[in-house]
Amino acid sequence: MQFRMLGPLQMYDDRRRAATELTSPLQQRLLKALLAHPNTLVPASVLVRELWGGRPPHKAGNALQAHASRLRRAMERAEPGGPGAARLVARDAGYLLRVGPEELDSARFRLGVRRARALAGSDPEEAGLLLRQALSRWRGDALAGPRGPAGDALAVVLEQERLGALEAVFDLSLLTGQHRRIVPELREAVLAHPARPRFREQLGRALAGPRVTPPPAGGGRALRPVPPAPGDARSGGDGGAGSGELDRLRALVERIASDQHALRSAIAQLSELVGRTAA
Repeated sequence: MQFRMLGPLQMYDDRRRAATELTSPLQQRLLKALLAHPNTLVPASVLVRELWGGRPPHKAGNALQAHASRLRRAMERAEPGGPGAARLVARDAGYLLRVGPEELDSARFRLGVRRARALAGSDPEEAGLLLRQALSRWRGDALAGPRGPAGDALAVVLEQERLGALEAVFDLSLLTGQHRRIVPELREAVLAHPARPRFREQLGRALAGPRVTPPPAGGGRALRPVPPAPGDARSGGDGGAGSGELDRLRALVERIASDQHALRSAIAQLSELVGRTAA
């Protein structure tokens, strides 16, 4: 079974290909708190605060036990014949959720980012594809819905990792000549995250990317600049057609050199991002 956190919380049975969502807000809070500390004993006192904050009910320990029992039964229904009953363990005045790394979509996302890091230097295009595959696991806001402090903290961490991976995707796309393709995505990112200046900088680079045409089929000469439209400021002015073409070629060479420098910077940033994620 998979515990899906990259969106609304789901328990997904791989064999039946069926997703189960908890309808109880308190059970959602409980499972999210346990997923924030997988395979770790979480004291009952901490879980009480996760479910009810500073206003716990009378006999909160008994109420917590009842919700834990209901959550255990929900996991059994979500994974018929699986280890549902053994996943949630009551021990030493607390609870422990047994879950393997392969059962967390967040872990699979992080694995994809690590694989992209390994390829970023030698094959930036493939690294970009791996990052997009990792990002495709997201179904919405992390742990959307009711959650307590531990769930909130985990959601913030996961969201920052998603945005960092998205920035890395855009950097690699820019460096592999996919300027036009990512303009709509970058505009959406700028609108969704106005306080994140990196997206605005990347959008500016994408809009100002080199205008080049692909080589003819079967080979041919290298990429060449696209002739400017009538009235284009780069048309050469009074210097004549030859002077204008020289200026355009010079500008293209400068952009290529800039992109090579940016590639090294993006690889370093991607490595730093994945290093933080692994830590």
